[in-house]
Amino acid sequence: MEIAEPVRRLALHPFVELPRPPDVEHVEFDGAVLAVNPWPTAQIVSMRDRGPADVEAAVEAARAAARTRGKTIVAWWVPPDQDHIAPGLEAAGLVNRDTPGFEAIENAMVLITPPVGDDMDAVEVRMSETWEDFRDGSRVVEAAFGMPVVTDDELRARYRDYRHPDNPGRRFIALIDGRVVGTSYAAFGAAGVNLFGGSVLPEARGRGVYRALVRARWEAAAARGTPALTVQAGRMSRPICERLGFVFLAPVRVFVDLL
Repeated sequence: MEIAEPVRRLALHPFVELPRPPDVEHVEFDGAVLAVNPWPTAQIVSMRDRGPADVEAAVEAARAAARTRGKTIVAWWVPPDQDHIAPGLEAAGLVNRDTPGFEAIENAMVLITPPVGDDMDAVEVRMSETWEDFRDGSRVVEAAFGMPVVTDDELRARYRDYRHPDNPGRRFIALIDGRVVGTSYAAFGAAGVNLFGGSVLPEARGRGVYRALVRARWEAAAARGTPALTVQAGRMSRPICERLGFVFLAPVRVFVDLL
C-alpha cells in the first residue's frame, strides 16, 4: 500500500507536524523542540531534522525549560530515523520506559481506507462540545490510564482552551445506555487526522467502543477532505488498530527523564 510522505511523517512525527494547540507552549533549542502542555503527563521533546548536534546540551536545555515551568517528567520522542541520538540520551540518564500518557514503545500506524467492521448500534459517539461531555471524557482518561485526577476548576480552564477557535482538534466521547464509557481525541493536520488518547473503561471493553471512536474520526477526516488517520498505538491498541485496517509503519521509542 502506497502511503503519501506527508501522512507517513504525521504518523512518525506528530508533535512537530501538527498545528500547535493554544494551550501548548513550544520551547525551541538546537535540533529539538519541547512541547509544554498543562496536563499531568510527560512533556514531549521532538527532534528537528537529524536532531541536536550535542545531545547532552540539548537534554540539559530541555530539563531547564521544564523545571522553570514546574514540570517533572520529560520524554524524548525517538522514531527510527532519529535513533542515532538514543545512545546520547542513555548516557545522560534517560530510560526507554513507560510514563504517564506514553508507553516505552509507541507504534506509528496509518489508515487510508475506511476502517474494517460494522457499525456498533449499541455505541453512540458524538463530538464533545459541552462542558459536561468534556468533563466526563476527561474522567474516562484518568480511569483508563491511571492518571492523576484533575480538579473541576482545572478542567474548566482546559475546557476554555479546548473551545478556543484556534484549537486544531476535537474530543469524541462514546456512550452506552447514556453513560460515557470511552473517549478519544482527533488532532486535525494538513495531511490527515492524528488520533490521541483513545481510552475505554475496563467494564466496557470488548463491546466495540474503540472501533466506534475510530470510525467517527475517520468520518471527520473524510468530511474535511483528508481521508487518512495516523496513530501512535500502545500495546493494547495496536492489535485493535490492525484489525481495523491500520498499517504498521515503525516503532517509536520514548526515553523518559525524571527531573
